[in-house]
Amino acid sequence: MSFQRIAYFFLGLTLFVSCKRDIHPGIVPPDPEITERDKLPVPAGFTTDIASIKISAIANANEPGEERPSLVRDISGNNASYCHPDVEYFPKGFNGYKYWMVFTPYFGIIGSDRTASLYENPTIVASNDGKEWITPAGMINPIQRRPPLEESFIQKDGSPNQGYWSDVDWNFNGKEFELYYRGCFFSSKILKRWGAKSDNNNRKLNEEAERVIVRQTSKNGIDWTPLELVYNSNEPAAFQDNHILSPTFVNNAANITTSYEVDFMPSYKTPIITNILSRVSTNGLDFTTYRNSKKIEFINKPWLEFSKGYSTWHLQGSYIDGYYFLCLAIGNVDRFTSDMNYLAYSKDGIHFRVFEKPLASANVYRSSVFPKIASSKNIEFGAVIGYKSGAFGYREFTIDKQVLENGLK
Repeated sequence: MSFQRIAYFFLGLTLFVSCKRDIHPGIVPPDPEITERDKLPVPAGFTTDIASIKISAIANANEPGEERPSLVRDISGNNASYCHPDVEYFPKGFNGYKYWMVFTPYFGIIGSDRTASLYENPTIVASNDGKEWITPAGMINPIQRRPPLEESFIQKDGSPNQGYWSDVDWNFNGKEFELYYRGCFFSSKILKRWGAKSDNNNRKLNEEAERVIVRQTSKNGIDWTPLELVYNSNEPAAFQDNHILSPTFVNNAANITTSYEVDFMPSYKTPIITNILSRVSTNGLDFTTYRNSKKIEFINKPWLEFSKGYSTWHLQGSYIDGYYFLCLAIGNVDRFTSDMNYLAYSKDGIHFRVFEKPLASANVYRSSVFPKIASSKNIEFGAVIGYKSGAFGYREFTIDKQVLENGLK
């Protein structure tokens, strides 16, 4: 090979590698340039709960086929055992209810237990006022149980690591619910046994991975299809063993599903400042690979006024009338937690403006802001605020669309 050809080869290789590293793990995302902007006005009700949510539900940490009473707990009422809410609202009702929520039991009574993650299973409840929630007739919660220890992920040293579910998120695409959630330390054999006998699973369930994202669908909210693997924490779907943290899935007017996730690994340089990555899919199952994902850009980061070490920890997204919304749980990621909630919005799904006033400024975790009704001038929202105590608070507010437009100029 001539010297010139060798030079071109290494030049091409350098360009290829540099393109592939556009989203490199652990790179601190640059803060936005400071520009003079008017602060977005705070809508009435934006920061104030109008009720403490009460849920009638059972938390079950038994594996399938097991019914030990000691692993079944009644979390009805105000037991502070609720985590990770996501709500879909139907103005005219759906199957008897206007509000449908998926969440995971976790904090409070359960959160103080070392076996808390065994209860962190997808649980569905419904309501007609956003305050009092019940398990819909015919629903058996949780809709998935955790795997037995012996069928969990086998580590390099040969020992099993107990599998558990987490980070539930859903949307309604006009025809059916699409429920996504994260599995940690699930063996591929149990996913094959529990999952759909589909071409998708045959293609994807051919390797072990520390973490997986799965999907189930339902046309009535009660009966759910078997698991389908969406992507896992292996290359090329993710940077190897990335936590693929708190993915949220948004279906837009073109029926394109956009996912947002927190790019996080504990090995990142301290203080850990996370990226948010965006993937897209036309079928809700096959998404952009990690290297081809896009990085979310914030026009402003008001949380930096509180701490330069704060960053995004968990996410929840929604879409209505051409606007993407992200409810951001912000905090000290080095401590694996959040402290504040902010609301961000975008017209293109990539560049987000953040309301300077936080929804909540202390002791909050992943929360849910959901559109209720949109007119030509306004969008009415509901919100379920998830507190670290394990309680949920409910609030309502309305945002003027002109305020949103002005904020992006």
